[in-house]
Amino acid sequence: GLDGTPTQFTGYASLEDTGKILAIVTDGEICSSIREGEEGILVLDRTPFYAEMGGQAPDFGTIRLGDSVFQVNNVQKDKADKYLHYGKLVSGRLSVEDTVASSVDSERRQAICRAHSATHLLQAALQHVLGDHVHQAGSLNTPDHIRFDFTHFSAITEEELQAITEFVNDAVLSGYPVETKIMGIQEAKEAGAMALFGEKYGDQVRVVTMGEVSMELCGGTHLDNTAKVGSFCILSEGSVASGVRRIEAIVGKENLKLAAENTRLIRDAAAALKTSPSELLTRLDQNQRDFKAMHQRMEQMQSKLMASDADRFLYAAKQVKGLHVLTTTLGAMEAAELRKIGDMLRDKDPAVVAVLSSVNGEKITFHAVCGKQAVSAGIRAGDLIKTVTAITGGSGGGKPDSAMGGGKDPLMLDNALAVVDNYVSEH
Repeated sequence: GLDGTPTQFTGYASLEDTGKILAIVTDGEICSSIREGEEGILVLDRTPFYAEMGGQAPDFGTIRLGDSVFQVNNVQKDKADKYLHYGKLVSGRLSVEDTVASSVDSERRQAICRAHSATHLLQAALQHVLGDHVHQAGSLNTPDHIRFDFTHFSAITEEELQAITEFVNDAVLSGYPVETKIMGIQEAKEAGAMALFGEKYGDQVRVVTMGEVSMELCGGTHLDNTAKVGSFCILSEGSVASGVRRIEAIVGKENLKLAAENTRLIRDAAAALKTSPSELLTRLDQNQRDFKAMHQRMEQMQSKLMASDADRFLYAAKQVKGLHVLTTTLGAMEAAELRKIGDMLRDKDPAVVAVLSSVNGEKITFHAVCGKQAVSAGIRAGDLIKTVTAITGGSGGGKPDSAMGGGKDPLMLDNALAVVDNYVSEH
């Protein structure tokens, strides 16, 4: 609802400017002034602050008059091309008609410019590596971070990602000047400037050129030379919609930070393994081989122990009508280990009928086995396990010679195992 002329943007040429406050909004109401501690919106007649548009994040910074300081944390543009500076007055007081000094956070602006200029190089790289069918489908440029969506029909291979990265970094190292020029839309298209599909352009357009590799219509802010991107690194690539892929990448200080973190991580990992970074993979490979050998030795020892346990259990088995019946609880044992012991018992003694159990917290695991002689005599492990597990509030089943089940009430475990002798005798 703000009337009057649009805000004049002066931020291409400078990060500082003076301007007049045209309007102030606090709590959704147009006001004559804003006081210390209040959050609101300032509208200026001219500003160096870039408003969020074209996928580029807005500038931050300060608007000052004497000791009065307004901290800008967002800038938007309305339909009447007025720039709305969102923020908070951290000190003093500002009023409509005041002439203020605007100052953009230069470090943030430069980091956004690094990302935006690198995005143009990325677009050129994608077309060079993947083909002319690639078109931008959306982008976001924040400080030293790029999110770029583009049309492409398949996943990008590691070799293609490497080629895209090399193309961008070669363009960075070439130090191409970044030039901007205002020209007619027809003249720009004839010159080969790339336009965004579906975007509306006026008669006069801003063309951003980077050496021989990129020429695009763009209203955003840029570096003056591609070398200032520093370096470019792709973090991820994936699908976001049918026929649309997304690349996330970093440049400048974010890339330097990631490289430093990775170097420190490799150094710490090497130190923990008592080796050098260059020998890290060799040491890891050796450790894996050692671990595998140790694991095999442990399994062999465990098998011997289990075989010894199986002999001990069979020695203590009860004689019930010619069959050898045994029940036992083996503590907090995994189901796979329980099954191994049960299988050993079955293989060692054709006349065995065994019900093994283990308790983990409130959960009981049962394994019942029947040797060939026991099965011939009419004992089925699957039927036996159903009887045992039912007493502990659980269920189970399986084959005649081997069955697994579970229970929920450890207090009923002894009662459940106690029925095994009677079950064998009756069946």
